[in-house]
Amino acid sequence: MQILYISSLSSEKLINQIYKETGNNPGYSVQKFSRLLVKGINANGANVVAFTNPPIIRGISSKIIVCMGHEEENGILYKYIPFINLPIIKHFCVMFYTFCYVFFWGLSHRTEKAIICDVLNVSACMGSLLATKINRIQSVGVVTDIYGMMVDNDKSKVVSFISSCAYRFHNLYVNSFNKYVLLTEQMNKIVNPKCRPYMVMEALCDISVKDKKIEMGEKHSPRTVLYAGGLFEKYGLKMLVEGFIESDVDAHLILFGNGSYVKELKEVCHRYSRVEYRGVVPNEEVVEEELRASLLINPRFSTEEFTKYSFPSKNMEYMVSGTPLLTTKLPGMPQEYYPYVYLFEEETVAGYAEAIRVALSHTEEQLMSFGAKARKFVLESKNNIKQGWRVLELLR
Repeated sequence: MQILYISSLSSEKLINQIYKETGNNPGYSVQKFSRLLVKGINANGANVVAFTNPPIIRGISSKIIVCMGHEEENGILYKYIPFINLPIIKHFCVMFYTFCYVFFWGLSHRTEKAIICDVLNVSACMGSLLATKINRIQSVGVVTDIYGMMVDNDKSKVVSFISSCAYRFHNLYVNSFNKYVLLTEQMNKIVNPKCRPYMVMEALCDISVKDKKIEMGEKHSPRTVLYAGGLFEKYGLKMLVEGFIESDVDAHLILFGNGSYVKELKEVCHRYSRVEYRGVVPNEEVVEEELRASLLINPRFSTEEFTKYSFPSKNMEYMVSGTPLLTTKLPGMPQEYYPYVYLFEEETVAGYAEAIRVALSHTEEQLMSFGAKARKFVLESKNNIKQGWRVLELLR
């Protein structure tokens, strides 16, 4: 089967280039999710091309006309959509080009072709979906988030206006795919009111890391507790920091990432030497620290409405590392995960403090044994090869 995977998925070379030039890692979690899925589908015998709306805006590139052609990296062929790099105009360019490309691509052997779209990539989705209504090839929407429930990151007026328009357009087309890949069961009622075929794929992990091991002597001393991701009070970061300080454990809390909580976090770090803010760094550095930490934490509140429609990719990355995960009981996390993670029983400062104390009361050998069980579970049950096979079964 021939598949166009339509998203912002770009080569690692391009993403690294953007990071070096701007200090920003554009949509890391989305990039990783899409790359693993494309590799997983390819590994099951399909021919997948990443048809890409590159994550390039005026703040990243001063070029007015962006035409990057195509490139191949690690077995994935990337075809980049050309556009005029100006606000609003870019989106019309992407939509028009995508419509034309998908329309003509799908005219022959249409029963052997399909498109898979990241539904959050609005302009590319609209163009490609409209083309499939004419040439009648299959369309699958990958829903990794509910557009209106994503955290707002202090946007400029222009960006906020564009986002508002994108939200309205998104609502026009999101219900129009033939089939769906959803992160949680709760998403189905919102994006699939016509009850079309769907599958739930809350996460996937890279099977290629299966043979990587961590030795006991490589763990930090004193112990470290680590969080990497969005630094927002809404994500429970303030409560995590206060809970860690109250726990009074003999360990350091290390935090990576960016967000509206950073300013206050830096002030906390000045007062408490056991709390360290490391900023935004390459993912390789974060992964290395995850392997050397004693405990990884996801403090996201389970009571927030948006948690019904998300499964944090960090949870999967944490579990693959073999370092134990302490997390809240997120509604989007199936209960099959519970035996393999430590859980916050109360989402309060005292509750967070107690859970941290209990987790770190175990010896390092006990922690590593528990983490190893979690790693085995996700690598056997949630690897990208197995998930890619499930997507192909949905298409058949």
